[in-house]
Amino acid sequence: MKTVLVTGGCGCLGSWIIKLLIENNDKVICLDTSKNINRLKLIIDEKYLGKISFNYIDIFDFEKINKLIKREKINFIIHLAAFQVPFVRSNPILGSRVNVEGTVALYECILKNKNQIEGFVSASSIGVFGDKIIHKSNTIKDETVPYPLNLYGVYKLANEGTGRIYFEENGINSIFLRPYIIYGPGRDQGWTSAPTKAILQKMLNKSYKIPFSGSIYLHYAKDCAKQFLLAMESNEKGFHIFNVTGETVNITDFIKILNNIVPNGSIVEQDLSNDFPIPSNIDISKNERFFKIPKLTKLNDGINETIDYLKFGIQNNLLPSNFIDG
Repeated sequence: MKTVLVTGGCGCLGSWIIKLLIENNDKVICLDTSKNINRLKLIIDEKYLGKISFNYIDIFDFEKINKLIKREKINFIIHLAAFQVPFVRSNPILGSRVNVEGTVALYECILKNKNQIEGFVSASSIGVFGDKIIHKSNTIKDETVPYPLNLYGVYKLANEGTGRIYFEENGINSIFLRPYIIYGPGRDQGWTSAPTKAILQKMLNKSYKIPFSGSIYLHYAKDCAKQFLLAMESNEKGFHIFNVTGETVNITDFIKILNNIVPNGSIVEQDLSNDFPIPSNIDISKNERFFKIPKLTKLNDGINETIDYLKFGIQNNLLPSNFIDG
């Protein structure tokens, strides 16, 4: 049995990772500043929530986290805690404390507990690459040079550099994963939650406009969580970065599939004036050399499963009101 610290464990991806860890009978230590566990309640049977140890600590509080790691004998860390683009933009100083200083604090904790920690996986973002106009290509390859267009991307890129330096100077092994757009149960915040919001609004027979168009790269939340666990269990030595495996989908096709699944009178549109900026063809050949990537959930199945969870969420008052209202 592994003892796993999940930072940002009350978020969408964190909730799915915790769900899979519990199903694997691992001990879960959740670290977050939010006491809202509705995303966990949305996907985890309430009788299993008692197995989670909740710790409300700022991610940059080295002393408290270091004590937590020692006390709970944590041997694996999955680091997801971060502010998203809008908050970083509105408060860059606090955003850097959480997104950058928090990652440094975790590496220092690992350094202090080097013989105890067996694996460290951190979430970066495909946002480190920036606009396809900059790259003059709709494809991200292994050799594509990152060019983030906002501070969120800059902070994520800084964290990747931090990981490299801690390996080169201190021998700390770690893996960074770069998700693109995650959809599914619990994905209720941020600009790129739009595909999930479209599913909810269509289910409620409400019209909705997705605020972008073009092609995107989608991960069903459960599939993304599985890849984080694969990385955690990989025993890879050194410092590695991987793009998360997903599926390239055009928004037009996404809307067609959604309309077929939920054939009511509501209209789901897209903002044709706002082409999604980040390249959507993602090279994941490197992943297959390191991991046996799990079979991905088909988009139809992911949408249907999301609808089932969202219905449960509405019945049990687990969804944010601003997410329901559209």
